[in-house]
Amino acid sequence: MSAGAAAPVLAFADARTCKEWLNALPLTNIPQAQSMVLESVRALEAAPFDALERLKSLELMREKIAFLQGEQRSRYFGKSLPLAAADAAAWTTGASLLAAMEQGYRTCLERGGAELAAHRPLMMQRAARYIGAQMLFHATVYRRFDPALWTRLHALYRDAEAGGLATEAVKDSVDAPEGPSSVAEAYAHIILMQASYLSEMTAQQMEFAEGLLRLWARKVPIVNAAPDTAYPLAVDWSKPIGARPLAAQGERGDVRVLDVEGLSRSMRKRIHALQAEEDPAAMGLPQIPGVDPASQLQRLHRLWCEGAPPRPPARPSEVKTVALVLGIADIHFFVSGGKVFEQPDKKRELTRQEKQDLEVFGRVTERTSSRMVAEHNFLVEPWPVVDEMRGAWRVERPRNAAKSVAIGRLVAMRMGDAGSFFLGMVSALSQETDGRLIATVTLFPGRPEPVPVRAADARNRSNAKWSEGFRLPALEKANIAASLVVPSGMGARGRGVELWNDGPKETTVYEVLERGTDFERITVF
Repeated sequence: MSAGAAAPVLAFADARTCKEWLNALPLTNIPQAQSMVLESVRALEAAPFDALERLKSLELMREKIAFLQGEQRSRYFGKSLPLAAADAAAWTTGASLLAAMEQGYRTCLERGGAELAAHRPLMMQRAARYIGAQMLFHATVYRRFDPALWTRLHALYRDAEAGGLATEAVKDSVDAPEGPSSVAEAYAHIILMQASYLSEMTAQQMEFAEGLLRLWARKVPIVNAAPDTAYPLAVDWSKPIGARPLAAQGERGDVRVLDVEGLSRSMRKRIHALQAEEDPAAMGLPQIPGVDPASQLQRLHRLWCEGAPPRPPARPSEVKTVALVLGIADIHFFVSGGKVFEQPDKKRELTRQEKQDLEVFGRVTERTSSRMVAEHNFLVEPWPVVDEMRGAWRVERPRNAAKSVAIGRLVAMRMGDAGSFFLGMVSALSQETDGRLIATVTLFPGRPEPVPVRAADARNRSNAKWSEGFRLPALEKANIAASLVVPSGMGARGRGVELWNDGPKETTVYEVLERGTDFERITVF
């Protein structure tokens, strides 16, 4: 607080009046209510408050904050980046609330003394949960967080372990309503969630992983590392980072290991059941729209239980700038060499200018065609290249770019100022601390060819219209089969898809290779 600034005024004097104040919040205006609670959490931090009443007040505010955060969630969760100004402000307020609540419980730990000694496991668990919530809150908008969060989390668990409090059960109706929680369970949950490579996951996939850990994180005890033993995930308390695979040989610091054997059994059991086409809901798996449970379980099992190898290092690229196109309609236009998509089985009604061109010149002039194309506002943007990996490029979104970006979106990319466009998808995002937005684009093999597509079964399509699709050729030397890129919702195994090739031709989906947010890449037979 700056010199001369007025101290924040607290709206309540104890837990009873705190409850009354919370019940009177204006829930018809969620942003206002959220700001009021943030001001009160900060005021409580500065106030000379009875220790037990402080803890009770934080517990009451915790319930209300969970509600308010949930109401604001749609402002930033799953949104394309960058966020609109109002949504970014809502995210900032939410992040500030989580940080203030962590500090509130830390203050209870520091000032509670003998009066709150019996509640130390609860206060530690709450502080850990709020650290994890801050980490995940940053991940939902692909923003890097301060590594000091890791330092505080590791220190908190170390203190709980040293005091014999790490596994002591506490109630947690907000973050663990399924049963009792503990500092150790919260710690394992956070470590595993952050080991999921969140920068490569959609918001819905993050929600699925969170749901799994709510069920199974208590199956993961934290143990000391046995000498000369390799582990899929271990934490070195001397480093401000999360878990990494631990080799059997090598230097070891103050290390704790996540014993994932029980977690692995639960995951493998569900994976085998899904491969046998059992119902995911019957297995108690989280039901998240747009998430394929089998592929996500397999991916998470590799990361959590198999010691997934580190990603290949990036290298400087000889290409300095790429031409990037977002949106299926725009992509089709540029991949097709500048042709606007039209229904292949219908003749479009000519415009007045086209008719005049045909009467005067016997053809539609380039000027008229260019004017019509300009009306569609198809857009290709130059994005600087950061570096490249095998089959993938990291590119920086220009600050003046017109289009937003999201994980799983289909893109077309051309290296340099000339040449062909290739299809790919946004496979990772990162908002750097300097404000830059970095996207990783993974390219699909083969040069795309535009082709009209639609669902073959009339029951699986809203109308009979054709949509923009793309055919990718087989690459026999690389043992890569031919594939199709179709709009999202069209690619399901065993479902019919029609292609236009001088007339409709029906095929059947054999395998879904990629499932993006606005497309699917499939093989057919």
